[in-house]
Amino acid sequence: MQQHYFIGINIPSTFKDPIEMFKQKYQLETTYKIIPHLEDLHVTLLYLGAVPSELLPLLKTELLKIAARHSTFSMHADGLSYFGSSAGPRVVYLSIGESKALSSLQREIEHTIAKQLDRPISERFIPHVTIAKKRKTTDELAIQKEKIPPIEVSVESFSLFAVHPDQSPKYEAIETFELS
Repeated sequence: MQQHYFIGINIPSTFKDPIEMFKQKYQLETTYKIIPHLEDLHVTLLYLGAVPSELLPLLKTELLKIAARHSTFSMHADGLSYFGSSAGPRVVYLSIGESKALSSLQREIEHTIAKQLDRPISERFIPHVTIAKKRKTTDELAIQKEKIPPIEVSVESFSLFAVHPDQSPKYEAIETFELS
């Protein structure tokens, strides 16, 4: 199997408390197959999938240029949400509040890298931190969207991650790009 990659922002362990609270409240470890390791928490800017190793140097060069054009900024987690039906969401996540700086960075990464890899541009970016995915059960779940006091995160860099599906933690930052 070819190595898979994504570009993302690491999330600090300050998110641990609300994640633990939601895991217990909604019994996520009982009802979901995948509960990400705390070291794997991130906001995905662009999922790349399989990328031939000979293209990585070019991608890294482009990501370095993008990082130099963007200043550090703050973003914040502001609640619990999900993808799919409330009776059985596919993915449960901490939502990230609107941030023009985050959206601008993501858009530039997607447009530049999609062009380099000759892939379509999605234009559908919902910033989030996944806390559970892949349901174990067909039972109806009672997960509710909730607001939490905002947890601020200072974003000073983003990384190119390699995915190691059989390890835990499963994401390895192979290169980090510091914002200006």
